Amino acid sequence: MLQKYARFVVNNAAQVNSIENGLRMLTYILPGRFADSELASEAIYTLLSFVGVYHDGLLTRAAKTGLLADKDGKPIEIEVSPFNRYQTRLSKQSDVYRITALMLSGLQFGEKLIEMAVVKKYGEKMRWKVVCWIEMAKVVLRLNLLQLSGRRMVTGSVIPERLVDPAQLGPVKPTAKAAATVCGETEEMDGKAGSGMMQADGVWKGERSGLKFRAVRDILSQTEGSANLGTYVSAEARHPETVSPALSLVRQYTALGVTGELLFILRPILYVIGIRKLGKNDWRPWALSLLVELASRQMIRTDLHAASDRESSKRTVEKDELSRRKWLFLYYLLRSPFFDRFTESRMTRVADWCSNKPLLNLVGALIHDYLPLWQQYYFYTSAS
Repeated sequence: MLQKYARFVVNNAAQVNSIENGLRMLTYILPGRFADSELASEAIYTLLSFVGVYHDGLLTRAAKTGLLADKDGKPIEIEVSPFNRYQTRLSKQSDVYRITALMLSGLQFGEKLIEMAVVKKYGEKMRWKVVCWIEMAKVVLRLNLLQLSGRRMVTGSVIPERLVDPAQLGPVKPTAKAAATVCGETEEMDGKAGSGMMQADGVWKGERSGLKFRAVRDILSQTEGSANLGTYVSAEARHPETVSPALSLVRQYTALGVTGELLFILRPILYVIGIRKLGKNDWRPWALSLLVELASRQMIRTDLHAASDRESSKRTVEKDELSRRKWLFLYYLLRSPFFDRFTESRMTRVADWCSNKPLLNLVGALIHDYLPLWQQYYFYTSAS
């Protein structure tokens, strides 16, 4: 049954993706429409998150076997990002890392739904206990990832991102060998390690390394002799991050960087403990959380900048993660007591103004629907 479902997803990837996107849009407009609508919305969104990861894995395996083609019938070429290279290398290096990453991702997918269900069933007192347990579990998992990665930055997402855009896919021409690989069945290599195969477009691809090489006569014919050869070479030039070892894409911390990363990992649980002890409307947990996050960011940036000065290079994965963490500071505007004191009234005025304008009335309705969720549920603004 699972094999039939996998084949169906691969053969109808564009249609399945459209259904997923439609259901995700539905989750944004469901809250506030009927009793327990926010619970139903979050349940759908959580399920889609798990299913989406499974579908991404199926499409990636299908693309690697040459089963997928674009709308012009050309095989899909996967361009692996530095982030995916890094995460894939760590997962292949350690089964414990892979399992830990999946557990952490599962918690992140389901934490809002769990909190909502606990509030509905058991009330506020039990809610904060469960929130504390979830944050403690995430701290343990992230500390494990920090150790297993060799004291490297723990990124927000710890599983590879989507490699294939289903909207760009054309008709699928399945083969028995490719279908078996997509469905998770093992297959033997056609050639020996180090041998290669010539593809239909005249490109030789190494089986072991996956590197592609084009014949010189084909290059010259496509570039009209040597006139445009320089342009071709420039276009085909590899960025250092695409050929450097995967683990070198994120540098190991020194003691200062490790301290900063530990502060970032521990920040959510310190905030939750402060709320449980002092109350949600007390300024001290909010201020402590902000100070800890600011100190963490400064320590990590200092550590990485010192490494950059030594190595004269920048890392895309590190830059992207630091940028993501910078945007997380906006969540402080949505957390009590700052939200209750300053943000809520201003957002309500914006929503009221939008409600009377064509097209903008949908934005106003969404703000009105989500204001109670930001105020009531911890994980909507936790940024953890």
